[in-house]
Parts: sequence; C-alpha cells; structure tokens
Amino acid sequence: MAIKVNGETIPENAVMAELKRLMDFYSRHLSRAELGRSMGTLLQKAKEHAVGTRLLLDEVKRRHVDVADAEVEAALQDMIKKSGGDKPLDALLAKQKISRDQLRASIRVGKQLDRLVARITSTVEDCSEDAVEQYYEEHSERYVSPDQAQVRHILVKPASDSEADKAVARSLLEGLKHRILEGESFPDLAAAHSECPSGKETGGSLGWIKQGSTVPEFDRAVFELETGELSDVIETPIGLHLVEKLEQEEGAPLPLEEVRDGIRELLMHERRGRALSEYVEKLRKNALIEDDESGGPAGLEGVLDSFLDGQKGGC
Repeated sequence: MAIKVNGETIPENAVMAELKRLMDFYSRHLSRAELGRSMGTLLQKAKEHAVGTRLLLDEVKRRHVDVADAEVEAALQDMIKKSGGDKPLDALLAKQKISRDQLRASIRVGKQLDRLVARITSTVEDCSEDAVEQYYEEHSERYVSPDQAQVRHILVKPASDSEADKAVARSLLEGLKHRILEGESFPDLAAAHSECPSGKETGGSLGWIKQGSTVPEFDRAVFELETGELSDVIETPIGLHLVEKLEQEEGAPLPLEEVRDGIRELLMHERRGRALSEYVEKLRKNALIEDDESGGPAGLEGVLDSFLDGQKGGC
C-alpha cells in the first residue's frame, strides 16, 4: 500500500494510526460483527483521512495557523504529569527514539491541525433532538445491552507453549472436572489449583461478564454453555480454563436516555466529517494523489482481532 500526495509518500503507519482511531470510535457504536463487515470501508476511510491530513498540513502552512509556545509547553507538562514524571516520559521517548524537541514539534502540529479543523467545521449545526430520536428508532438493533453470564473458572497456565506442557495442564483440568462432576466443590478446587487471583479470592468466580468483553475463545465457550453446565477444557492466550456457567441474562433494549449523548456524538462526528471531507475534496482537486490500490495492511481480520483483544481484560 503506497500513497503519494504531491510526490510525498504517506507512511503505512500513518494509515494504520487512522484505521485504529476509526475502529476505536466505531467500536462504541457497532457490534463486533458489524465492525468486521465494515473493515474494508474503514480502511478506505483511513487512507482518505491520511491523505486529507497531509493536505491539511500543507494548508496549515499556507494559512499560517499558529500555536503559542506556552500552549505547547502546557500540553507537554500535562503529558509529563500523566506519565508519572519526567523520567517515565523520557524512558518512553527513548524507547520510541523520539527527542523532547520532536515531541514538542508533534504537539504543535497536532494543535495546528485541531485549530484548522475547528475553523473548517465551526459552521456545522448541532443536531436536533428529533434527529437523535429518529436515528435511535431506525437503528434500535444497535442499542441493546449484551447478554451476560455469571461464571466461575479454574485457570491453569502451562509451563511453556510446548504441546507436552499443554497436555499436562489439560490433564489436570480434566481430572478436576471429573472430581467436580463427582460432587467435589468447585470453589474449593479453584482455591487450591487456579492460577487466576479469582481462585483464592472468590472461589473462581468472575462475577457477571458481558458477551464480547473477554477474549474470543473464552467468550464463545461461555455463551455456548447451558446454565449449570461445566465446559470442556478451553484454551486461550491466557492459559487453559475449566468454566462453569451459573446464570445467564438476555440482553434488553437500552432506553434512549442512556444512549442519547452517544448518538448525538456520532451524528455530530459524521456532520463534522462531511464538512471536513468537502473542504479536503477541494484541496484534492488541486493536488496530485497517487494510490497503488494494493488494499492495505495484510490481514484486516487480524488487525480487528488484535484491536478488540487489546480492549479486553483477563486474569
């Protein structure tokens, strides 16, 4: 994937940064399946946004959009505070091979772009309550709370990734399952054998987990179980698990009051996006854009899985 704007190549990591930003935004409004089906569209949007950013950077220079040194320094100090001090920030910058001056330059460019975009979108009208309600009614299937299940588990981490060590862990869990089916206490066995903190703290209980909130292998197994059923041994990136589903509650429609702000945010995001796109389109007409149309980063499904896994917790 090679994109050039007026002869200057846009790095693939710039496109990936735009893609992940879009995924982060739309993951708050779309299910995993909808997000997966949208990956091709989001990639195209990411490429367009990367091109647009390059054109807007040129426009920042042409229009002499300025940011005061004090504003840049204030943003830097805020980053230092959030990082835990100068040393942690400097360690992070060293790892990324970025100097303080380069960071300041990046902050300045980001604020210049923000200022330019704010000017371009300043005339966008706020969306009405009618528009919010209409969107809610037309997309009611998106605003449903996920199913949730109350579960407990026993986690065993193999000594290594070798098949032999996995077989040892699997054999231990299969033995524990047999003992539970014979009447022994799941919480007691979890306290004695689980390598998840939940073992000793809560007898293996993970409480209520929402569908889609854990790693895919665990999530799929939990929501395929019947209430009261013990799972077979489940392998995830965390380790091997034995799971018991205690209860399940079906998802229900979310009231408008709970999602109104999110819908308004989405609609305003789209309106500002259209205004910005119209402006960038005018810039594109006077620019030379070259795209080899080779698609993008290999394995969009893998990109999606990696993104979603990064949002989920685990033991």
